Amino acid sequence: MSYESKILQQLKMPSRKQVEQVLLRVLLKHGGVIKEFGSGQDVVDEIANEFKLDEIQRTAYLKTIYHEENRIKKAYVWHRLLFRAADSLSKEKYVSRPTLTYQLTNKKEWMLTESGLDEALKLSNIPPQKKAILPIKSFEVQKIVNRIKELPRPDNYEPFDKEKKSIKVTRETILRTRGFRQAVIEAYCYRCAVCGMKLNTPDSLSWEVEAAHIVPHSAQGRDDLLNGLALCHMHHWAFDVGWYTLQNDYTIKISPKVHSLPPDFGMFGEYSFLRELLNKCIKIYLPKRAGLHPHHNAILWHQQNVFHK
Repeated sequence: MSYESKILQQLKMPSRKQVEQVLLRVLLKHGGVIKEFGSGQDVVDEIANEFKLDEIQRTAYLKTIYHEENRIKKAYVWHRLLFRAADSLSKEKYVSRPTLTYQLTNKKEWMLTESGLDEALKLSNIPPQKKAILPIKSFEVQKIVNRIKELPRPDNYEPFDKEKKSIKVTRETILRTRGFRQAVIEAYCYRCAVCGMKLNTPDSLSWEVEAAHIVPHSAQGRDDLLNGLALCHMHHWAFDVGWYTLQNDYTIKISPKVHSLPPDFGMFGEYSFLRELLNKCIKIYLPKRAGLHPHHNAILWHQQNVFHK
């Protein structure tokens, strides 16, 4: 038995397989990514809490003696166990190593892969059908997000994808849809472009905000940021049915049909959902990068084909 194995046994530390499983569940909880393990990192203590490790188990260290350099190197046993579990998951293609993730995000993080996400959902007893709607990052989806964010912004932008297939659903189209959703809600900092609503579920697995197409799927709208908006459920519905549109300066324009609504329609207590927008010249919240703002060609299509004038 190795020196490290003896220490792990003496300290009654969890097995590497047990740590792997908890690590996958924690990755899911944190949106698919966690930082490299280091002293003072909350996630290190969070995983330790899952195993109810005591202070001795958390702070015990291994000694490596370098005789030629006349020095002793110390490494925390718990940190070493965490790294070995993450390293094992990377060999199984369940997570990407921080060095690889850095090439995508400029952050040294462990990130779930699609296979790792599937396994994390299974361990968390979450139906696989929910994978399509959960804003959990994966290495494969992040590559799509990066491509979407790096697309050029042409003056003659065409908001239609004539090659989009509406009948056959493939793994590629599912990944593209998830990539579009993730790119949009990230660009808008997870808040509604109209009301600023920013709220996630108590388990932190999903956000209230949705990725909306300006030119919809039914009209072969493109899955990119120039044809996208982040909207809460209510403002998403109202946009899709034509209660409001956007003007070229990104201010909101309400349909005049609001005047024909009965007084008690569109009310939240004393708050009038649509009339409040009508009475103010509200400009939507936009991504910080101007190149990611909705394109005027997409907005023009919505004005002419969806908005009720």
